[in-house]
Amino acid sequence: MAERLFYGVDYSGASAVPNNTWLATGRMGTLGLEIIDVRKVGSLGLKDELIKHKAVAVGIDSPFSLPVEFLHYMARKEQRTPYQTFQEMAEALFHLGQTGFIELAKEFKREPKRVTDKWKGSLAISPLHRGNPSMVQMTYQCIQLLAMLPADRFYTLPFQFEIEDACAVIEVYPRDTLRFFQLKESGYKSKDKKDEPQVTSVRHEIIHSLLEIKEKRGLTYRNVPKLSMNKNMITSVINSDHALDAVIACYTTAMFVEAKEFFTDPFSLDDLDVLLEGWIYRPMQAS
Repeated sequence: MAERLFYGVDYSGASAVPNNTWLATGRMGTLGLEIIDVRKVGSLGLKDELIKHKAVAVGIDSPFSLPVEFLHYMARKEQRTPYQTFQEMAEALFHLGQTGFIELAKEFKREPKRVTDKWKGSLAISPLHRGNPSMVQMTYQCIQLLAMLPADRFYTLPFQFEIEDACAVIEVYPRDTLRFFQLKESGYKSKDKKDEPQVTSVRHEIIHSLLEIKEKRGLTYRNVPKLSMNKNMITSVINSDHALDAVIACYTTAMFVEAKEFFTDPFSLDDLDVLLEGWIYRPMQAS
């Protein structure tokens, strides 16, 4: 089997340069998915990193779109008919600009979730969430990133049809992946320095559990690839929740390609809202 590359991104919309956008690169071979790189690249440098090499798929931990209730509100403000496609919405958003979008989100006041954010008890929060973490700026910038990726080399699901030999771009949510594996999905994010020993311990537990999934639960997760990485990568992940989320995003993306039976096809829902709102590609046990 030829080796194939997968990317995982923990995306940040923070104004710092570089901000805490981390990129994990995984190489799929006969022995499974090996994480060969994980580092902070910043959101401004992400596009250049993604186009450097040809990958099978990239999973990004950030909302790819907005709730339809807000999109209808945005269209009414523009005095136009409702958006029919993601591309129409993205163009209108960029015409509005980031400052204009943030003001409109404040004016809208509410923070509804998308269909996918509520799906089967997902832990996801609204793309319009303004508390901590603030999702508004991050969502805007991620939509901008998707629009800037070369159209002949990348296609974003579920908004676009598959392009042969191009890289699929999917929205992922690491906490839902951890829940799928029945691992701790909270308590690993750094907040205060005094909590660091505790959160570091949780990250240690999470990453070592993921590395042992195939040995301990191979029958349950038959087509899920084995995850491996060297000691330096493991240290990076234990020291940074952003690095851990990037690695989980990468692993989820490889699972999406290798073990599709664990992923819901959004078109099976018979809900056209997902064509505008997007979809979190998360593994789930068959119900």
